[in-house]
Amino acid sequence: MKISFKQANWARVMLSVLLLAGFGLRMVDLQDAPFDFHPTRQLRDALVARSLYYEMQPSADAAIQDYALSMRNQVSELEPPILEWLVAASYVVAGGEQLWLARVLVALLWVLGAWAVYELAARATNALDMRGAEWAALLALGYYLVLPFSVIASRSFQPDPLMVSLMALAAFALWCWSEARGWQWALIAGAAAGLAVLVKAVAVYFMAGMLVAGVLAAIGWRAALRDRQVWAMAGLAILPGMVYYLGAIGGNTGSYVQNWIVAFLPLAYEPGFYVRWLSFVGDFLGMAALFAGLAGVVLGRGVYRWILVGLWTGYVLYGATLPHQTLTHNYYHLPLVLIVALSLAPVFAALVGAVRAQSRPWRWVFALLGLAALAFNGWIARNTLVATDYAAEVEYWQSVGAALPEEGRIIGLVGQYGHPLRYYGWRNLSLWPVTSELRLAELRGNETDFDAIFATRTTGMDYFLVTSFNQLEQQPQLSEYLVAHYPLLLDAPGYQLFDLGAGTPAEGEG
Repeated sequence: MKISFKQANWARVMLSVLLLAGFGLRMVDLQDAPFDFHPTRQLRDALVARSLYYEMQPSADAAIQDYALSMRNQVSELEPPILEWLVAASYVVAGGEQLWLARVLVALLWVLGAWAVYELAARATNALDMRGAEWAALLALGYYLVLPFSVIASRSFQPDPLMVSLMALAAFALWCWSEARGWQWALIAGAAAGLAVLVKAVAVYFMAGMLVAGVLAAIGWRAALRDRQVWAMAGLAILPGMVYYLGAIGGNTGSYVQNWIVAFLPLAYEPGFYVRWLSFVGDFLGMAALFAGLAGVVLGRGVYRWILVGLWTGYVLYGATLPHQTLTHNYYHLPLVLIVALSLAPVFAALVGAVRAQSRPWRWVFALLGLAALAFNGWIARNTLVATDYAAEVEYWQSVGAALPEEGRIIGLVGQYGHPLRYYGWRNLSLWPVTSELRLAELRGNETDFDAIFATRTTGMDYFLVTSFNQLEQQPQLSEYLVAHYPLLLDAPGYQLFDLGAGTPAEGEG
């Protein structure tokens, strides 16, 4: 089906408006602290970016460089610090550490990925002779850009938004390769898929499913085995992640697989897990959108359908092999925003085709309904972002950091893995496990005896800091032990500090 020049021009204008609006929406409340969405993960990356920034400053104070590096070394190395390096470079350009620059960069990367979503949806539905392809692609793009969960998650300082944008580029390039069979598209598809996996290893589920399904649908397995472009695509998709995750940090990768995949696989054997999973993602992605997206796979045809099948298959395997994160970390489902958006394109194409058969007044009604849906979701996202001011949270952690003794090692029962204290209070510390970690240790079969844990964790420590009093209430044995054996050095609103060096350990300790 041909698209008229007038239609294409209007669609391009609307595309520009949507992309600008999507970026602008993510700039709301720009300079507020990142406590709005998974602050543990965001501040973890902020600590890494800070350390990289001071490494980029040869004239920086050596003591500050060393201390920033020591705090970075306290966070686990999960993936290469690609995004953190880009943010640190933006600090250099700006002349100082400005954490809000991370939001600008991440939002920009997401919007660049949104362009690939639009191009893929429009070209694929048009090639399938589906009426209203450009407008259907705009509706799919609206879901991708304005869904409140998408707005909030895709401006957060973590690698997931960059990973999803690269996934979108890889899907677009793969479809173009299936149409043109050119080397440039094979290389772009492979490179984008490989970078997505490098940015975050879990992208391997989606990229493997999509590439295998798309290539087999395009040329079949016999031709694929003989095709040099396919082998180049596969090599680019596999090698970067393999070199890093199996080579550079092979030990960390092995422990992650054991602790976060193998240890929790029994959870995926329970039928109730899948009910909870569907309910969980339905809350922030929209249950109607999920099922409409699945219907879109049926409506899609050719290679595009199989790209969707590959992405959905990867997602199901991803969730089933990471059952703990599937039910506890909503940002682990950010790739599903991309998958649902692409899957909705055939549904919207069919809907637009039906609407185009109506008289002009009814077509205007449909257009106004679409605009109203976008405006409503944008307003919800905006109100969510401005609902809470986190300035007091920053001041609190700064005050805690200022009050702590300059010398001595600290262990703490603190929230968010101690990252807010490290970042805003500039104080390093070791961590006492929170209740959820103790339960996870039980599931993994690790040591859970209180006396053994306390003796191991506090060896060489001078102070015990408590900022999370709700956690202290959930661990009465710890609370009673601290009060009975160690003097309270600081007792201020929001935190307590016990002096481990001046205490009287229980008989048998020491």
